[in-house]
Amino acid sequence: MAPRRRVAVVLVLLFLVSLSHSAYSQSTGMTGKSVSGCTCHSNSGGLSPSMNGLPFGAGGYTPGATYSLQWDGGPHVSGDGGFNLDVSAGSWTNLGAHVQIANGELTHSNDAARSWTADWVAPTTGTGDVDFTVAVLYANGNGQNTGDTWGTGAWTLGEAGSAENTAPVISNVTYVPTSPTKATGLGVSYDFHDADGDSEQGTQIKWWRDGLQVATINDMHDVPNSWLGRGQQWQVEVTPSDGTEDGDAVILNPVSIGNTPPIARELEVSPSDPIDTDDLVLDYDYFDLDGNTQQDTVTQWYLDGARIPELDDSSTVSSLWTRSGDEWQASVKPHDGTDYGETVWTGVIVIGSSNTQPSATAFISPSGNVVTTDALQVIVGYSDPDGDEKESTEIRWMMDNDGDGNFVQISAYNDLNWVPPEATTKGQTWVAEAKVSDGLMWSDWVTSSAVTIQNTPPVVTSISMLPEGDLITTMNLTVEWEQSDIDGDESQNSQIRWWVDGEWKSEYDNLGTIWHGETIRDQHWSVQVIPGDGEDLGTSMKTNARVIQNAAPDTPEVNLGGDFSGSIGVPDSLHDLIVEASSEDPDEEIVLFDYRWSRNGFHVPDLDGSQLVPASRIEPGQLWTVTVSANDPWGLSSSASQNVTIPNLPPVAFWSTSPQPPIPGAMASFDASGASDPDGEIVTWFWTIDGVGFAGQSVDVLLAAGVHTVSLTVIDDMGGSDTIENEVIFGPVITVSSLSASLDGSTVHLSWTGSSSEYSVYRSTSPITTVVGLTSMDATPAWGEPVPLDMEPVGVTSDTTWSETAPVASMLYYAVTTVIDGHEVVWIADGENMVSVNATAAASSIDTDPTGSPKLLVIPVAALLLLLGAAAIGITLFESRRRGA
Repeated sequence: MAPRRRVAVVLVLLFLVSLSHSAYSQSTGMTGKSVSGCTCHSNSGGLSPSMNGLPFGAGGYTPGATYSLQWDGGPHVSGDGGFNLDVSAGSWTNLGAHVQIANGELTHSNDAARSWTADWVAPTTGTGDVDFTVAVLYANGNGQNTGDTWGTGAWTLGEAGSAENTAPVISNVTYVPTSPTKATGLGVSYDFHDADGDSEQGTQIKWWRDGLQVATINDMHDVPNSWLGRGQQWQVEVTPSDGTEDGDAVILNPVSIGNTPPIARELEVSPSDPIDTDDLVLDYDYFDLDGNTQQDTVTQWYLDGARIPELDDSSTVSSLWTRSGDEWQASVKPHDGTDYGETVWTGVIVIGSSNTQPSATAFISPSGNVVTTDALQVIVGYSDPDGDEKESTEIRWMMDNDGDGNFVQISAYNDLNWVPPEATTKGQTWVAEAKVSDGLMWSDWVTSSAVTIQNTPPVVTSISMLPEGDLITTMNLTVEWEQSDIDGDESQNSQIRWWVDGEWKSEYDNLGTIWHGETIRDQHWSVQVIPGDGEDLGTSMKTNARVIQNAAPDTPEVNLGGDFSGSIGVPDSLHDLIVEASSEDPDEEIVLFDYRWSRNGFHVPDLDGSQLVPASRIEPGQLWTVTVSANDPWGLSSSASQNVTIPNLPPVAFWSTSPQPPIPGAMASFDASGASDPDGEIVTWFWTIDGVGFAGQSVDVLLAAGVHTVSLTVIDDMGGSDTIENEVIFGPVITVSSLSASLDGSTVHLSWTGSSSEYSVYRSTSPITTVVGLTSMDATPAWGEPVPLDMEPVGVTSDTTWSETAPVASMLYYAVTTVIDGHEVVWIADGENMVSVNATAAASSIDTDPTGSPKLLVIPVAALLLLLGAAAIGITLFESRRRGA
């Protein structure tokens, strides 16, 4: 088998540019559609485009060679057409008539042909397979995109020099359909197979009709319908090809074109609106695709769905068969002498009546001033020109709920002459629609005049004048009532009228409350209410008259307090307790007062009727209560109580100092005995002097020169307190100056400068910080520390010198104080009025050989001095331990 390139034929749906001017503004072609197609055209039958001039038999194209090609949609029937041809390689030249190049593709330049030509120049060596795709459209010339026929084709042309080819085969070759008629058409179907995988290209299809080949439709899968006719014998032969080599041909046995059943269409019964005096005439159009004449067609008539056999195959129904209200229908089953077509039906025809239509009238009663308590009745009138009696009446009630003119049907009252009152609401508008029948015909619907539901005035159901019980002139009068409204309206613009002694007092109109100041004893009052709903006033209701009776005096106003020379103030135990009361009588009667006193919750009978409690009976902390009764001459009274607790008067703090003026450095006494309490006694005194606290009526403290803050708080037996705080200024401490000490042998000499009339000399073997011991201003020493003790002077002198024999051979300390105005200035300041002297050498200065004294006394005297020193030290240690303890 000669080597050749594989050629594939691919049929795909294509929609070329329609030649219709309604689809495009010109009849020139489009590109890019050779494979995908343009789906905006319908396809009434597939085309099988063919292409001649490709060198499939030569084993492929020769590079650079020129080939003259011709293509169409086959069969070659003249008419309008178009195409789009594209090739994957090579170039175009020598374009034929009606052919143009656009975007590298070929397409038609106008729609005047269905076959086209051009020369193709093969590409250079080594290009390989070249793909040709073409889409061809045959237009029907109706100016639309419907009824056209189109198809696509594809071929692959190999380059000369390919490998050997295997011929294709086909199977399952059959007619489509197997029992064809002119209505179904005729075609051939098969399965294509190529061992090399080549696509189908150049397959030959040949058709024979009644033994004669019809070359015009060669290579067409479907026989055009115009070639088919009932009774023809058709036969087909299919020779498969892959574009390089043909396979074995397959020829089918002849097949006969069968009969196409006829069609009955456009059925019509006239007249279209018949009455019971008209004949019914059936007309229809008979059509047979094979051109056969109508034979034995079946016509049938149906009345109210039931067949009337007597009218079979009749095209007319006499008026004698019809009556008003009948429903007629006809069916036609066409026959062409061979087969029956499908049964076709007319529409249902309703027979009208020759009877004259009756008429109706309708009006609603009551027609005006309708309220929600009224029932609505429709009265339907009847009139018939033929004098027929009324057989039936239909009634529809319509309601407009909000006055917008849109009525809705209230189906619950269909065909009822009445609408009950409970179905209506104020503001609704109702109409009734009615029609009547004489047994043959119904009148037209008629509508009554509209009736609007008016307002129903409200009704007072109960009324009360309050308060209940006896009325007095201190009571406000109020009215309460309940009203009902069948329309559901709230109370609005209701009128209130007050009556006094049977006379309407218009000045009180619409007052819900009468102030008690408007009433007078012995008057008779009643109240009337006329109910309103904002639109109308209803029926009034009035209470029974009630008398205004005597009223008790007003509750007295009570003022309880101390009597301070005719005015009342805060009570205390130093002044009488007095009460003042006031009250008015609503009836302007004289008011008399009575008094009742209680102390600490217990009645004090002897004070009843008295307006005051003497101060002699009052003590702080007592609770006094007075009840005042206001009485009118008719025996009615009112009362009020007031109580008061007698307050404690606070003490008055006061203090003084002595001596006066104070002497700096001397002990000062602060005395609070001058503090007082007006209604009791002071039981506690608290002092704060320079931040140090003391207790007691008087305190003694030692203060230095400068400003000192002294605060005193006193507390009485009722817990009341008072505080006073002042500053005390102390001048400089007056003491000695230039104090010096010396030791002469065993004698200690002191000298100083001073102006005091008396001086006290103190001595110790340790530094002297105080001669008065631990004062109130001193902090308490910690455990184990020495506690200062009161010291007694070792000498008192009015001179500015003093001496003594050293009592112990050790360091001795001396302090000298002054006395001013009889008060000793005990302030001790080292370097001012305290000095020290070293007396350890006193022992060697004792005269060991005095005149007239034996030498044996030297040792005893020395021993005595040592014992005295040891005793002094012992006493000091003992005192230190005692103070620490």
